[in-house]
Amino acid sequence: MTQIVIGTAGHIDHGKTALVKALTGINTDQLKEEKSRGITIDLGFAHLNEKITIIDVPGHEKFIRNMVSGVSTINIALLVIAADDGVMPQTREHLQILLLLGIPHCVIALTKTDMINDPDWVDLVEMDIKDLLESTHYKSAPIIRTSVSPESGITELRQLILNEAEKVKLTLDRGFFRLPVDRMFIKTGFGVIVTGTVISGSLSVGDEIDCLPIGKQCKVRSIQSHGENVQSVEMGDRAAINIVGIEKDEVGRGSDLIETGRIKPTTNIIAHIQLIKGIRWELKSKQRVRIHLGTSEVLGRVTIAQKRIKSGESGNVCIRLENPLVTAMDDRFVMRSYSPMETIGGGVILDTNPKGNWKEIRHWMTDLSLKKSKRYLQFIERFWKQPKSEEEWRKIFHCSTKELQELISDNNLVMVNKMVIDSEKFNHAQKILVKRIEKYHQDVPYRKSISNDFLQKELKFSGKFLNIVITQCIEKNIIKKMDSGFALKNHEISLSSDDQRKADLISKYLNQCLFEPQSLLAIQDKIQLKPDSVLELLHVLKGQEKSIELSNGLWLSNPNFDKLKEKLNVYFSSRDSLSVSEFKSLTHLTRKTAIPFLEFLDKNRFTDREGNVRVKGEML
Repeated sequence: MTQIVIGTAGHIDHGKTALVKALTGINTDQLKEEKSRGITIDLGFAHLNEKITIIDVPGHEKFIRNMVSGVSTINIALLVIAADDGVMPQTREHLQILLLLGIPHCVIALTKTDMINDPDWVDLVEMDIKDLLESTHYKSAPIIRTSVSPESGITELRQLILNEAEKVKLTLDRGFFRLPVDRMFIKTGFGVIVTGTVISGSLSVGDEIDCLPIGKQCKVRSIQSHGENVQSVEMGDRAAINIVGIEKDEVGRGSDLIETGRIKPTTNIIAHIQLIKGIRWELKSKQRVRIHLGTSEVLGRVTIAQKRIKSGESGNVCIRLENPLVTAMDDRFVMRSYSPMETIGGGVILDTNPKGNWKEIRHWMTDLSLKKSKRYLQFIERFWKQPKSEEEWRKIFHCSTKELQELISDNNLVMVNKMVIDSEKFNHAQKILVKRIEKYHQDVPYRKSISNDFLQKELKFSGKFLNIVITQCIEKNIIKKMDSGFALKNHEISLSSDDQRKADLISKYLNQCLFEPQSLLAIQDKIQLKPDSVLELLHVLKGQEKSIELSNGLWLSNPNFDKLKEKLNVYFSSRDSLSVSEFKSLTHLTRKTAIPFLEFLDKNRFTDREGNVRVKGEML
């Protein structure tokens, strides 16, 4: 059964803990220090029923980080305001945190009404509350007057919470298990136990999961929910998880338990931030801030494209973190000033690991959309030359298969060889591939084909994407495969009369050299032609099967190579092996040219090397 999580918020000593006890019968102040001081220091938990969990969070300014970690996983806020005090500083700060974290629903509990004898005063407090909420999406939030001794309004508040719970639309499941740890303790005979709220996916006893940011894999020994042993938990459930394979000092508040391989800790993020209206702070580049995300608190420095972001303004920023943060795309966070510590704004994660130099990151940061679907398309379009599979994009976007498939079907994306590809970019890729081959034919008209490696280097396509584009162009009969490269379908080599004369000279010279391979420089000196011209004509002769290129840029005529094959066949008809010295005697070559020639023969299976000798290969 999926859990609905209620989180209390409000100023210190406004009766949050007493109200939770009245609603559930559970005292959430469990620490000795909490009981002795009469204030909530850490998070407390109670259950309204099997479906609804209440998190009681601290109200004191010094414990604001615990408050943030508590409300980061809630569905409904229970904003508690005492009738005798009315709206107070922490009331306003807690309200801002609820808004910054995007908590969708809110219920107002006006507590301690038994302490007020003047009904007009309570009316005035309600008016102040309505004024406070007027400019927020909580402006229609119901207000219930309550007291715990004598008990009044508790039954109505409980029923209201139940009614609001029915309206909750749960956040879309990301499709993998994730639990921010809010507590860790050791239990004799069991070892490390962590607690938290499951914010996506499900977990079963026996599963292996990552503990981040430490980066260790651990195994689930047992699970409890609502104080009972269970075999599994799912999104929304409160869970106490007994894990093995990790030490107590390696996990605690700020850690996350994550399905293996789904999230990598980061120290560099791009986020869209919103500063609270009316604060005295402005955000400038290189300013140090505190980032509260889930149960984590990490220091970082903000870099912005403009000069500054003022009170009430918003914008995209890059934040370089001082310690690794476990975060996913579209996570919400609260931002506080470094010193003095004040809540100044909040934001949404747009990119958990921006790539490139600062100029590239700045341009990317400025353009990134806050709208999820548009931003996902921006990622796919930015990396269109290196398309990724559906599973790879799921890991980058930290989303479910369903969400990604909806993005594909709604936005002109296609699946080709399991790769997510923008259909317009795919058509564009085919056009620029054909244009590049066309230009290659113009630049070097006597080359029969362009190599795969050359195309990949020029177009900067990933190997997989290049193969997909080439295959598509071949199927459309636009290009053809030739030897180890590719050419336009209608490409033919036609030598001018002058170049034909030069090619004949080169061919005649190679024939005269018999079995002696010739370097480009040697041919150039003999024929008295420019190196580029010689090389082009050699490739033309190669395409006409009049020359062969050996390793190290050595060339031989085809007729002479045919003669050598005949000699080798005769040789092997009476002998089983061929040594280097015997090959030298057979061809009258020096060791300098005999070795690369033998290596060419080995590579093309005319001979097979066995130790220091060669035997007849399958191509002879």
